[in-house]
Amino acid sequence: MARTCVVTGKGTTAGNNVSHSHKKNRRIWKVNVITKKIFLEDENRWVRVKISTRALRTLRKKGLKVAIKDHGGDLAAITPKKYVGITPKAQPAA
Repeated sequence: MARTCVVTGKGTTAGNNVSHSHKKNRRIWKVNVITKKIFLEDENRWVRVKISTRALRTLRKKGLKVAIKDHGGDLAAITPKKYVGITPKAQPAA
């Protein structure tokens, strides 16, 4: 999805603008999401992730995989795109 952080899962939020006279108008708050290339040392590869700037601070402290696990995210979000959705086929018996 667009404008969603891979680590925290934060997305666009809706609510009201409330004026001084308490008139309410609908509005949205968008997450500050950036695309960042991060190097995974244990897999020896670069991954490109959409991450909020707040989660980027956490990422610098903990690391990508630990931060995703702590927030209950899915590690499949950082898999290489050529492998997403592909299941290995059974080898025919020779």
